[in-house]
Amino acid sequence: LHEATKRTKVEIWEDIKLQSFARTLIAVYAESLLTMLVHIQLNMIGRSSYLDSVVGKYTDDQVTLEGRYESRVAPADEQNFLMLSWWFLNRGWRQLMSQVRAATEQSISGLPLKERLSHRELSTLFNDIHIKLRENGLMQSVPGMLLPLGEEFTADYLESNRLAASQVFTPAFVRLLDQMRDVIESTDFTYVFNSCADRLTTQLLESLQESFPEPVPAPAPSRPLPPTVEGETAPNLDDVVREFEEFSTAPESRVAVVQLLPRIAREGHQILNGVPNQYLENVSASREIQALSAAVYTAEDVV
Repeated sequence: LHEATKRTKVEIWEDIKLQSFARTLIAVYAESLLTMLVHIQLNMIGRSSYLDSVVGKYTDDQVTLEGRYESRVAPADEQNFLMLSWWFLNRGWRQLMSQVRAATEQSISGLPLKERLSHRELSTLFNDIHIKLRENGLMQSVPGMLLPLGEEFTADYLESNRLAASQVFTPAFVRLLDQMRDVIESTDFTYVFNSCADRLTTQLLESLQESFPEPVPAPAPSRPLPPTVEGETAPNLDDVVREFEEFSTAPESRVAVVQLLPRIAREGHQILNGVPNQYLENVSASREIQALSAAVYTAEDVV
């Protein structure tokens, strides 16, 4: 009975380890995706409103719009277009959770709870999980996380929100939906998404730095190097170099994995629920997000 209880406790702690890392990384990727989704939606609608105002102010003889421009986007179309974020918040995040959890488990399953990690090694561990996620095809799954693609998922989306397909899928809405899918499937989106995830992870690791105490300075050399006197043998050069390296290289501070788990979990909560949210402010102000927003707003083929 004692052995069974002991094994159960180990399993519980292993699950806590997995949940702490996975939930925090889910928060990193979810915040990145939601930030990008909102910026894309608002800039597409903003450009549409701007073109509507231009068309409404000038006649066809006075102004010529470059690129393709069709009918106006009605307020109902804008509302339905913005409402698409419901899909990720209620359905898509579950797929994200599954993929992040699988990659995290592959990367840390063999990491002992009592293992003492340096901050540099913790950074490498997070980076390994990012690499594993990308190798497992995360980007190929993102369009389906953000949008209800296919008849089955579209029906689920409409039924869950008590919407009628005839009222939602107007020509203007369909064009917006198709264009947003083109943006999400583009290489620019992939680059910005990876940049946002890396940026938030760097900020996370900076916050976790506080969990690592300052390393104790290395002791001074036990004795000064004696001068070479005529008739005496000079000190061995290898011994001198070794002693210098031991003195000049500060040891890395190390913390047991089990001691890091509460702080990692707390940062995951802060990423999604912090007020004020420094993580959200950081990713929203990134040059990559601003560049993507500008590209969407000025694209010629956006309604």
